[in-house]
Amino acid sequence: MRSRNVIDMHLVNRMQAFGWPLIAVAFALAIMLAVGAIVGSRGPEAQAEMYYGLQWNGAIFALLGPLIGYGFTSMGQYFPLALGLGLTRREFATGLSVVFLGNAVIYSVLITVGKTIEKATEGFGLSIRFFDVFYTSTGAPWQTLLQTFLLILTVLFLGAAITAAVLRFGQVFLWVAAAILALIGLGILSGVLLLDGFGRALLDVLTMGWGPWMVAIAVIGAVSAGAWLVLVRRTQVS
Repeated sequence: MRSRNVIDMHLVNRMQAFGWPLIAVAFALAIMLAVGAIVGSRGPEAQAEMYYGLQWNGAIFALLGPLIGYGFTSMGQYFPLALGLGLTRREFATGLSVVFLGNAVIYSVLITVGKTIEKATEGFGLSIRFFDVFYTSTGAPWQTLLQTFLLILTVLFLGAAITAAVLRFGQVFLWVAAAILALIGLGILSGVLLLDGFGRALLDVLTMGWGPWMVAIAVIGAVSAGAWLVLVRRTQVS
């Protein structure tokens, strides 16, 4: 099948496919190393406090951020191009699914290896956390591998689904989605302020175990992938 053409299409621009994410992560890691050197000069107590607090730092999104945008780009740029070149929607969907799976595998392995080295060297000798953070799992390496794989795959399909919906329904989708998100946010805020026990129940949900969170991420990913597949068959491009 010509799905291979879709894969090749995504690999033509090597900087977009691999370069910029790796440059972004290298730059963010360099900043974290500099922070570790500065804080480390203030003594072991400051280092220990930093190491504990950094488990919630978001520096790893220097890598995850470009990957989130990759889902938007794949549908916004490559989908119209693929159809213009005569590829079928099924061929595009198959090829892009392989691209997304490949990205999820490569970068989840990269993060897991980085975390393993980071822990073995006690934060690269500076007691920092870059790979070993809440968003990529602070548990065993296999948990990091699974969590980052599911997270990356989910955001890729979610980004593709959102872009497909915009192509299908136009700005109406953006306005409706924004209104729904605003209502959900308002409802949560109202519940926290007005309902006894709501805040505690919300906290229990947010702090549920690692397993339930993986199930939640997997469900979001499956729904996003399903919605994207449906929209790919019906989305019109100009």
